Amino acid sequence: MNFEIGEMRLTQHFRYFLLVVLIGCFVLTTTACASEEVDIPLEGVIDSDEIFTVEILRSAGMKTSKQYDVTDLPGGIDAWYGFIKGVTGPKDIEARFYSSHQEAIEFGTVLAEEVSGDDANVDKETTTWKEGVRNRSRMASGGAADLAAWSGKRKPNYGDFVIFGNMILLCQGDDPQQSVAVCYELIESIRTVSYTHLTLPTILLV
Repeated sequence: MNFEIGEMRLTQHFRYFLLVVLIGCFVLTTTACASEEVDIPLEGVIDSDEIFTVEILRSAGMKTSKQYDVTDLPGGIDAWYGFIKGVTGPKDIEARFYSSHQEAIEFGTVLAEEVSGDDANVDKETTTWKEGVRNRSRMASGGAADLAAWSGKRKPNYGDFVIFGNMILLCQGDDPQQSVAVCYELIESIRTVSYTHLTLPTILLV
């Protein structure tokens, strides 16, 4: 009788142990999958034949504050400076428009690379396209705990850029990852607006 009770307790303990192991494996697997999703890199070039204008950016939530003169911007047909209210606060955006996705890549890539990243050329004397150059840099933090303390120096405003359709979006960020993430906040809003517009009943679009 005592042997049977002991065997029953042992079986219950084993079942409990097995349950704990299974739960632990599930948690580890879920965490690993979540980590993999977070680590997926965002694309710098999004292939799309869509032709965007500044109006779609406004509909997506971008506040435009200045239109740039694109006379000296190779291939450019329009350009705007403004900001969006991102998840971490207001973020500056510079949007350059071209006639097509291919022209955005062909004419815009090199000039966007020139004014983005840690080594960006944002000097008004040497940068290639000088229009709006002042907005391509911002005050650099002095490194103190108080964010209001500044070094008095300026740093590049745009960590990177994304080409989407006929647009090049230069987005504020301390590094390329932050910058591209900000761009994607705006891009997702654009996609939502575009999808909503396309699915509206025809009577509402007349």
